[in-house]
Amino acid sequence: MRRLRPTPLRIAAGIVVCSASCTSIAYAASLGLGTNKLFAWSQTLTKGTCNQTYTTLDDTYVQQSSKTSTAGGTATTLSVTNGNSKQDIAFLRFDLSGCGIPTSGGADSATLAITVTTGTSHTVSVFPVYSSWSSGTLNWNGVSSLTIGSTATATFSGTAGTKTIPVTADVDAEVKAGAFWGWELTDTAGGPRATTQIASAENATVANRPTLTFSYER
Repeated sequence: MRRLRPTPLRIAAGIVVCSASCTSIAYAASLGLGTNKLFAWSQTLTKGTCNQTYTTLDDTYVQQSSKTSTAGGTATTLSVTNGNSKQDIAFLRFDLSGCGIPTSGGADSATLAITVTTGTSHTVSVFPVYSSWSSGTLNWNGVSSLTIGSTATATFSGTAGTKTIPVTADVDAEVKAGAFWGWELTDTAGGPRATTQIASAENATVANRPTLTFSYER
C-alpha cells in the first residue's frame, strides 16, 4: 500500500482549516508564502460596541400635502401615513463617524429601536437610504432625488410600543462603504387612512427617542 508522506503544503493547509473552524471568532486565519513553504498565521480581531442615542440622530418626516415644508425636522414625533394623496414618510439616520471603525471592519449585529407613541393596525416598512439628506432641508419634493433601496430591510406593526428592528446588513454596509444615510419609514398598508406616530430625537420623553445598538469587529 502506498502511503502519502505529509508535505509542508498539506500541513499548512491543515492548520488553516483548523484555525478557521476550531478557534474563537476573535481570530482570523491568513496565509503567507515563504521560500518553498506555505505558512499560516492568526490575527487578533478587535471587537466592541458603539451604541448610538438621539445625540447623533438626524430625523424628519415629509408630507405629500405640504410638499415644500421642512417642519418635520423639529417635530417631537415622526408621522408615517398611508396614501390617498396625503402620505407622510419618515426618515432617520445615526452618524457613526465617531465610532472610529475602519472600512475593513464590520458590524456583527445591529438593532434599531423606536417607540410608536400613537399606533395603528398598519404595517410600516423600513427601507435603506443611500444618498445624503438633512432634516433641515428635506421636503416631499426632495425625496424623488434620493436613492432608496427597493427591498425593505424590515417591517414592523404600527401598534403602540417599542419596536426593535434588525438592521445588521445596513449598518455593516455603512461601515464598509464609509457612508450610509439611514432609513425611510413608510406605511405600506392599504385600507383606511391612518397615521403612525413615532417619537423623534426631540421627543419630551428621552427614553422614547430612537437608539441604535450594534457590535462590531475590526
